[in-house]
Amino acid sequence: MIYLKLDIRKTSCQGGGAMWSLLSHVRDLPPGDTIELFTDDYMASADIPAWVKKRHWKVTHHQRDGYVKFMIERPRELASAAS
Repeated sequence: MIYLKLDIRKTSCQGGGAMWSLLSHVRDLPPGDTIELFTDDYMASADIPAWVKKRHWKVTHHQRDGYVKFMIERPRELASAAS
């Protein structure tokens, strides 16, 4: 289920702004839910997938006309707390 839609295209904070926007909302994301994020931040295509991978969450992203759409899903349970 989509918990939150964030459209931060055309914001003044480029070069990391998408990551900061995501971080400000991710704590409230319930397990099993998804954040849909639209951004034209040129750093997002590298920053967001790297951050999500470290947390063992799921991410898909699609390049569109001048922006990127991310779907970031928090899993219901992590397979192992030891990692």
